[in-house]
Amino acid sequence: MAARAMSLDGVVDRFRFVPSALRRLERAPLAAALDAEIRHVDTWSAGRLAYYVDTRATGRPVVLLHGVDAAASSKEVAPLFDALRGERPVYALDLPGFGLSERADRAYDRELYRAAVRRFLTDVVREPGGADVIALSLSSEFAAAVACEEMSLVHSLVLVSPTGLGREAPGASAVLRTIAHVPPVAGALYRMLASPPSIRWFLKKSFVGAPDPGLVDYAIRTSKEPGAHRAPLAFISGALFTEDAFERLYARLPVPTLIVHDQDPYSCFERLGDLQQRNARVEVARVAPTRGLPHFEQLDATLEVVRRFWAQDPW
Repeated sequence: MAARAMSLDGVVDRFRFVPSALRRLERAPLAAALDAEIRHVDTWSAGRLAYYVDTRATGRPVVLLHGVDAAASSKEVAPLFDALRGERPVYALDLPGFGLSERADRAYDRELYRAAVRRFLTDVVREPGGADVIALSLSSEFAAAVACEEMSLVHSLVLVSPTGLGREAPGASAVLRTIAHVPPVAGALYRMLASPPSIRWFLKKSFVGAPDPGLVDYAIRTSKEPGAHRAPLAFISGALFTEDAFERLYARLPVPTLIVHDQDPYSCFERLGDLQQRNARVEVARVAPTRGLPHFEQLDATLEVVRRFWAQDPW
């Protein structure tokens, strides 16, 4: 028995480091995209949503909404968050299925995102008279829809390189829509789109110069999270776009709106002139040279047009 006890002790001693070795194989939690306090809000349709907040300053809150792509997160609004946090209360929401928000297996469609933005403005920001919202790319459609539906939640809109202003309808081809609903093929497609070389390639197209290394690094990391494929595949399928966003959303906007744009490989702006003629509340500012993320390469110029727009506020 003594010999057996000694042998067992030896086995235990020999393998006492196995648990720590196995722990090293576990996935580390995704780090924060912004150097700010992280809070959460539970929603009925989209589960638990994460957001970043800095409310040390006073004034009307600014709400930042990142875009939608294969590896989106609030990292996409980091320059704006950092620049504005000392001037105004600032919030940045990780949209459903992205960043630190829940990525559960559910139907991701435009109504889900509209509801998430509406809930966030209603239950978290809770600003009488509405918040000043800055939205990137496809999130411009979500923010515009909420403004059209509940004007009291949105005081003004700044839409950076918004979708839905081209003459051709955005969204996916019939082939991509089909692929996105075939799990094995869709999974392979996402792994290809979210591979580090692909992420670098797609982000490079959004910059005149080299893409921001912090943005690239975080995009790669967030794309590896469990469930990371679900919302992007809905995006690829076209389920998140509003059919005829020009007529249904932008032409109807009831709040002062600034559209910031230049060149963008993923969005077209041929109908901007038509929109200004249709809706007197819409202003347009070009920040050049940029390719969809002006606040990364031309932060000062972007802030200048945004602050000038806000300074007009008699609303």
